[in-house]
Amino acid sequence: MLNDLRYALRMLRKNPGFTAVAVLTLALGIGANTAIFSIVNAVFLRPLPFPQADRIYVVDRVGNQVGGPSISFPIYLSWQKAKEGLFDRLALLAWWDDSTLAGGSQPERVPTAGASAELFALLGVQLALGRDFLPEEGRPGGPTVVILSDSLWRSRFGADRSILGQTITVDGQPHTIVGVLPRGFEIPIPGMRIAELWLPIQVPWTSNNPANGTLLCLGLLKTDVNPTQAAGVLTPPLSDLRREFPKMFSPNERAHLEPLRSFLADSAGPAPLLLFGAVGLVLLLACANVANLTLARSTNRQRETAIRAAIGASRARVVGQLVTESVLLALLGGALGVIVCYSSFDLILALVPVDLPHVGAFQMDWSVLLFALTLSILTGVVFGLAPALAVSRVNLSGWLNESNPRLGLAGRGRLCSVLAASEVSISLVLLIGALLALESFALLMRVPPGFDANRLLTFDVSLPQGKYNKAENRLAFLEEAIGRIRVLPGVEQVALVNVLPLETGLDLLFTIEGGLGAVQPGTTLDANYRVVSPEFFQALRIPLLRGRAFSGSDDANGEPVVVINQAMARMFWRNEEPIAQRIWIGKPMGPEWTERSPREIVGIVGDIREASLATPPEPTMYIPYAQRPATQVHFVIRTRQTPMATVPQIRNAMRQVDSDVPPAHMKTMEDVLSHSVTDWQFRTILLGLFGTLALFIAAIGIYGVISYSVAQRTHEIGIRIALGARRADVLGLVLGQGLKLTLVGVVIGLAVALALMHLLSSLLYGVKPSDPLTFLAASVVLSALALLACYIPARRAAKVDPMVALRYE
Repeated sequence: MLNDLRYALRMLRKNPGFTAVAVLTLALGIGANTAIFSIVNAVFLRPLPFPQADRIYVVDRVGNQVGGPSISFPIYLSWQKAKEGLFDRLALLAWWDDSTLAGGSQPERVPTAGASAELFALLGVQLALGRDFLPEEGRPGGPTVVILSDSLWRSRFGADRSILGQTITVDGQPHTIVGVLPRGFEIPIPGMRIAELWLPIQVPWTSNNPANGTLLCLGLLKTDVNPTQAAGVLTPPLSDLRREFPKMFSPNERAHLEPLRSFLADSAGPAPLLLFGAVGLVLLLACANVANLTLARSTNRQRETAIRAAIGASRARVVGQLVTESVLLALLGGALGVIVCYSSFDLILALVPVDLPHVGAFQMDWSVLLFALTLSILTGVVFGLAPALAVSRVNLSGWLNESNPRLGLAGRGRLCSVLAASEVSISLVLLIGALLALESFALLMRVPPGFDANRLLTFDVSLPQGKYNKAENRLAFLEEAIGRIRVLPGVEQVALVNVLPLETGLDLLFTIEGGLGAVQPGTTLDANYRVVSPEFFQALRIPLLRGRAFSGSDDANGEPVVVINQAMARMFWRNEEPIAQRIWIGKPMGPEWTERSPREIVGIVGDIREASLATPPEPTMYIPYAQRPATQVHFVIRTRQTPMATVPQIRNAMRQVDSDVPPAHMKTMEDVLSHSVTDWQFRTILLGLFGTLALFIAAIGIYGVISYSVAQRTHEIGIRIALGARRADVLGLVLGQGLKLTLVGVVIGLAVALALMHLLSSLLYGVKPSDPLTFLAASVVLSALALLACYIPARRAAKVDPMVALRYE
């Protein structure tokens, strides 16, 4: 083996051009695969960092009309009663808004999550300092306590080990620090992994609030219980709740258990795996390319192989030597690919959507390096075996006597042609995928969001419950803040909203008073719930279509009113006039959500994209903030200058209103728009890079095959020219060969693409996976590039000197 390696190194050094091209091609393929594998590994493969992770399940429902995987307190309480014999522990997690933390230094907004008393015990987490939440702390009116993350403990409190028992202010309420989580702890669920404050979820003894909150239920399943058995026991309590709250539970609703690891992988969607498949095609393309180059180079080694066979080397020995060279070549390419991947890893991570669920960090750890090593060895075997078998098949007498030095090359030429056609096919599939993604992204970016994002600045505040528990206090704060910001230089308009466009928010059920409306059977009366100031529609340039917008008279003493969007009017009233009709918000959801009286519809405004640019406008109802002042509020400010230039003045104005309520998440609405398409951008850029790589590698492959063919046919070309063939005839001969290979590859590639592109359907917007124009454009681009790659060796062939060619070999 050592002798084989030494010999392989000598042969690679003797052919620096071939070695450089092959190593670079393999580095591109292996490096790209390593980068994508580091993402796939964190999203799908890396085990959860909990001792009994295989027994941790998300306990939710299927068949429900509203709520998704979240549950309500009545569901959790009913499952707590039924859990005996099924779970060792049952616990809750809660997605909560950022909290305002005071004490120790300047107030700041801190990501916050909720946990029931058994959560950390269920996960098997041992706190670095202090203790877990106690059961009495998880009941309404219980002690107000908090557990800190390791990062917050170090950054804000200087890793003070005597911090236990100290009091800090969270949202205006004093909280006692009872614990610090261990370094590196995270729950890899979007929205929870960055939590730095953990507060106890205060679970009531009873609840008549069936509305789905921001609660996620986890269960530690007993070792002798299977998930189907547990789901069967937890389903009957849902039927009991449906009888009590018929509008909140559907007849087909049942309990469902899913492993936490699978829940995280499902949340990521198919995009990472599809990208991994695409980059796998890039590597396959690189293998075919290097195999082709190896075959072309092998012509010069045929005599060497014949001599080795003549002195006693078996075919297996010759194949082993040649495969060793291929594996060494692949290892060099893999090493270079890993270096390139490592040096550009930060750029790759910058493209990854921040809300992509993953376990641990995206990093080049030992598993990723092991993957790169294994892939390199397999790649060397894959691209090296076919050329090695072809080269080792020699006619000793023909080669040693030099009676026919090109004997046996016809079969090798056919193999080169097959590999070249395969390269074209694979390249076409990748190019079609890249063009579909690019066209889809371009169409998405042309979707009007329904508002004017230009020169809009936004930030949010969270009003502490203790200080602003009364509506009039919240209203006074917001009105003073609006007044101070409005008079700042460069500020044109100031508005408020509880949820920004393009960010997921609250939706509520409602009823139509008198049963009016033209609702289709089975339609759930559900709409987005937005609390806005009177200036909101004007500040965002949302058109008023009918009726009126809010005014200063729509205050706490005014008549309850509501403005709806066009999508809501179309869905629930169709051919009727919604203006002056009345809806009762929250009524089907129990007394905790039901408003005191119905609201009259006074206006209809244009649609905006609430969920994403790719999601059609959803039914939305707008409530005047003076009638329902929220504690979590976004300011939207239209400026006359660059929005970020007003930030220092705005911060100063907010400090003058209340220094304990810091503004957070300062950004422009254009930033919000950009963030909403990060996952689309991630897929488009990567597929575009893969398509570009495919074109580059295919061009090299076509060039190599045609150059090999020209070299083998030099004698024939010389005879043709000597007999009177013109340059154009030779050019046509060589280009025709290349065109024939290209057309065969294009036909096969189109068939494969038609069969595979439906996998991209969920990742496309506004374009069909079988879009004929895209398929045609990709075929034309690839064919043109292939002809260009053929033209260089064809031009060289047309310049062959007949006298030199006739003396060739």
